[in-house]
Amino acid sequence: MNGKLIDTNVIIRFFKGETELFSLFDDMEQLYVSSISVGELMYGAELSKKSDFNRQNYFCFCEQMKILQPDLEVAKMYGKIKSNLKAKGRPIPENDIWIAATALAADLELVTADSDFENISGLCMVKI
Repeated sequence: MNGKLIDTNVIIRFFKGETELFSLFDDMEQLYVSSISVGELMYGAELSKKSDFNRQNYFCFCEQMKILQPDLEVAKMYGKIKSNLKAKGRPIPENDIWIAATALAADLELVTADSDFENISGLCMVKI
């Protein structure tokens, strides 16, 4: 593993002040965020009562992170993951498939609080 891909829900919990997550962000060199997560954060900020405040906080945070974009390898992984999940009868949200595909394509460990990822073969995951 070359580092950790931080799932959207972990970032949200970090911003809610869950102090046990603070040490996770000590070594920013090893941390990555999917552009899908950035979109989810911005969407959540737009819907919140403090949209300007949340948007600014998320934006500043994301500027400090290495953002990974979907590419051909991620798209290939997405197809494999989605078809495997369908065959197992265990669908998960589309954005989660993209995030998992990003982690697999980049050989990153996924840090998440979401149990949906448990059914994805080959995904190294740290559940918090």
